Amino acid sequence: MSTIFKILAVVGAVAVAVAAFLAFKKHKELEDYDYEDLDDDFDDCCDCADCTTTDDVEADLDKVEDAVEDVDKD
Repeated sequence: MSTIFKILAVVGAVAVAVAAFLAFKKHKELEDYDYEDLDDDFDDCCDCADCTTTDDVEADLDKVEDAVEDVDKD
């Protein structure tokens, strides 16, 4: 029975080592990533000056606020 526990301990230690290696590798990859390119892509993609949904959202928000006020009065 103790042999099984030793084998499980070794397998667990190897799994932890592999997980640590992969985490370190991912950490290095994220350190080297050029986030400025991502910011430029986001700015090109999402120019909110062209958005017209804000008016619709504000109108819906006003409707919800009115409904909440009506419920609060009751």
